[in-house]
Amino acid sequence: MKIEVGCLPQTLDNAACNDFIASAPLAAWMPALAQLQREFDLPNAPWEKIAKGSNALFALGDSVIVKLVPPNWRRQGDKELLVTPMLEGRLSLRTPKLIGGGEIDNWVFVISTRLSGTSLADIWPSLPHEQKRSIMAQTGEVLREFRAVPFAEDIAIRVNWPSYLDALISSCIARHQRRNMPADLVAQVLPYIEAAGDFTAPGEARFIHMDFHPWNLMAKEVAGQWRLDGLLDFGDAIVGNSDHFELLTPMMFMAQGDPVLAKALLQSYGMNEIDGPALQDQLTATMLIRPDSDVTFCMEQVPVTAPRENWQQIAAQMFPV
Repeated sequence: MKIEVGCLPQTLDNAACNDFIASAPLAAWMPALAQLQREFDLPNAPWEKIAKGSNALFALGDSVIVKLVPPNWRRQGDKELLVTPMLEGRLSLRTPKLIGGGEIDNWVFVISTRLSGTSLADIWPSLPHEQKRSIMAQTGEVLREFRAVPFAEDIAIRVNWPSYLDALISSCIARHQRRNMPADLVAQVLPYIEAAGDFTAPGEARFIHMDFHPWNLMAKEVAGQWRLDGLLDFGDAIVGNSDHFELLTPMMFMAQGDPVLAKALLQSYGMNEIDGPALQDQLTATMLIRPDSDVTFCMEQVPVTAPRENWQQIAAQMFPV
């Protein structure tokens, strides 16, 4: 479905697009939202702009979410439309149900149900350690479920693994420089990646969420214990060939340098025999090439416990296994 309203900006560069999404008031979006409300017979409820993520996100009451993805990175919207219905009933966590999708003013729109509950990001810092350990074990179980979701051989989000890695490696230096990584660390990136060897040795193709972190997870408290309850945001998903790309994000944003939490995740995921130093190098090399990753921000998620003058020192702190 293609809809023309004439209210959404066209031909913005990425910086201007980010600025518009962050700063434009709800009123600027209302012609598009009202048109979608009519087209899909959505509930008569108040709209709310949600300040989260790189796309424009809006809630309609308690039941509906509308995501507007600019042409600059429309692949994220296309992935949401493809993956969301494929996951329905496949995981032990709730996932949104797709209500509709298409284009409005050349932006991709994704309309889905709104998951109730508490964002894990709101409670993670204050959770007792044992509850964190339990959630990390549950995370490993959910990632195994996600890995096992069936897909067609010619699914659009499947990547050619060797070509995909080559492209990520060749583009990572420019991204790190744009993100103001210290020059001495930038100079060490490619030698470190080369020394890591075959750090993403391919296995069978599987679904990879790529962004499994507290902001994309919903939690529910039952009898005083918090558990994962919902999973959001499939705009970065791929079908690829390495567990490291899936484990990377929860290791950084949930384990946060805690070896007990890291071990709970890895063992639940099925990695019982671990070569700690090798895995540290493999995950760090993966962190350095992961698409769209701000490595400096990732490093800030883990407490500094020693010097960080080279990637070996950083690996030992980021991924203590």
